[in-house]
Amino acid sequence: MASFTRDNTELALELDGSGSQHRARAGDMFVALEQWKAGLDTGPMFADLPGGACSEPHWGYCLKGSVTVRFNDDGADETIAAGDAYYIRPGHNVHIDEDTEFVEFTRADETPGINTVAG
Repeated sequence: MASFTRDNTELALELDGSGSQHRARAGDMFVALEQWKAGLDTGPMFADLPGGACSEPHWGYCLKGSVTVRFNDDGADETIAAGDAYYIRPGHNVHIDEDTEFVEFTRADETPGINTVAG
């Protein structure tokens, strides 16, 4: 069994003043420990990706705060809040509503060079 902390995982992404993601590979999954500040929006960050959105599915658990997930295919919005386990389907952007902390899982075979922000 392996366990993951910010001390024993790689800093995969750090956005000056907006938060960070630590990540490790575990079998066929990436485990990400994420902390993001309120106000961060991935729309501008993901604008150059196909469809202007993250194309990977994510599973996770929100430890603190809340985030609004926007889906490009149907325009639906969903809110994930502290205490929620979640699945985020491909084709999404997020807005961090409150300072957040997540534990997130993404398939390693679908995520070459993954750098996500709460999805």
